[in-house]
Amino acid sequence: MVVNVIVNGKKKTGEYLRDVISDEYYKEGCNIAIVKGIKKETKQESKKYRINTTKGPIVIGITEDNESVEYWNNHYKDFEGKGVRWKSMFDVSFGSVIIDLPMDRESKDFKKWDVVLSISGFDISEGHLVFIKKDITEVYGLKNPKIGRVIGGKGVLSKLESNDKIISIEKIRESKKLIDYIITKDLDLKLEENWEIFTYCLCGLDGPSKTVEHALAIMEDGYFEATESTNTFIADCRLQTLKIDEENYDDRVRGAITVRNYGNGIGKVYIYREGRTSSISHTVVGKVIEGMELVDFTDEGTISVKTIPERLCVIGKSVSEAKEIFDKYNIEYTIKGDDGENSIIIEQNPEYTLDVLKNKKVELKTLSEDKLLHIEIFDDKAPITSWYFRKTSGLTTKKVGKLTVYFKPAPDMVMFNRNEEYAKGLLPENTPKNKVDGGMIGVTNMVKRYKGYIGIRLTPHDKFGPTGETFEGTNIVGRVVKNEDLIKKLKMGDIVYLLEVK
Repeated sequence: MVVNVIVNGKKKTGEYLRDVISDEYYKEGCNIAIVKGIKKETKQESKKYRINTTKGPIVIGITEDNESVEYWNNHYKDFEGKGVRWKSMFDVSFGSVIIDLPMDRESKDFKKWDVVLSISGFDISEGHLVFIKKDITEVYGLKNPKIGRVIGGKGVLSKLESNDKIISIEKIRESKKLIDYIITKDLDLKLEENWEIFTYCLCGLDGPSKTVEHALAIMEDGYFEATESTNTFIADCRLQTLKIDEENYDDRVRGAITVRNYGNGIGKVYIYREGRTSSISHTVVGKVIEGMELVDFTDEGTISVKTIPERLCVIGKSVSEAKEIFDKYNIEYTIKGDDGENSIIIEQNPEYTLDVLKNKKVELKTLSEDKLLHIEIFDDKAPITSWYFRKTSGLTTKKVGKLTVYFKPAPDMVMFNRNEEYAKGLLPENTPKNKVDGGMIGVTNMVKRYKGYIGIRLTPHDKFGPTGETFEGTNIVGRVVKNEDLIKKLKMGDIVYLLEVK
């Protein structure tokens, strides 16, 4: 039976899901969100508080269930007007107020961003609200001092001085619609009247150009992977540990897209379900324009995404493909190198999409395919080493990578520069047993002093790997598929360009 539904904001009619999404943007295998209706709206007891200070707001989330939390819920207004009582590298406190709760002289462990109540000197009139800035073992005078965690405004803590104070404290009121929805990939699902269907998210990206490029690289193939999911966000972790150093400390409003630029999880891309204040460890790069329902309801799997702008990094594409893309945007381009239609773009300047759009012109460096080293990477056999190899060569975010020759010990063997920072965790994996075949790509693992160096040896060997190390110190990460004669011509300081063959 044909029914009326709304798909991505447009009225459609059909019997099955595939009937009404056939002309909509959708990547096969991704989640589709279907809202059947709204059951009711419920009020939730607040577990979040906004603490407005003279340096800006701090948002805390209550995580515990103890007598300290009960005290806080009933007396949080007592801290209004209270100033900074002490500040150290480990914590900062506001007070003092009267806290009449069970005391304890035992030291306890606390994590960075914990929020605790404290009684100094075991005097109930010396009660304080304390924010932990660094992991610490300390006596805070209460049996159960912890009440929650800082979830917003972490950057404010580092700005607080002795003359700052709390202006006001407010409960963050929360209400939640109980939406009747499903997430599906079943295109043969039979439709019901008035369903609302969402097949993709539209993401607008306008932050710092380098970090926007990082997000565009994640979404370039048209999907976002919900590797992590919380009530606050979903995160795509495919580029986790890739260093990002640009900053844009805007508030993380609902729908905000950010890139983690510091600390644990650096390189992750986040989309926020709930608003949060700015953070020094998150660079805001854009916002979801349409399709937030997919973000709200997806806890795992992938969602289809379109970006504005689309990525204009043509490294790894042919000259003819690059011309088609830049003509579409009226971008002026010049080509240096082999200008055949099938030549491959190996570098572009400017490199980042937003800079290309701003400048309206780009320089492209090209090579013919026979001057590129075609390689295969063993992601399944050596996942840690493959990730290191991709980060060192640039193949994490580009279709063509490059390595610089460090040493040429023999005509059939070459070693490439390492990245010492990324090489720290190179555990042995996919180490050779009896022989290394010719054309294999090896990486020295952390068993050896010179961990991280990358090597290729064209001839087989039964004792030493491609970096000249014994087998226990050698991880085999891939192999040369084509144009191996390029290795023989290399010398110290040369750059070799890599084209990955899937």
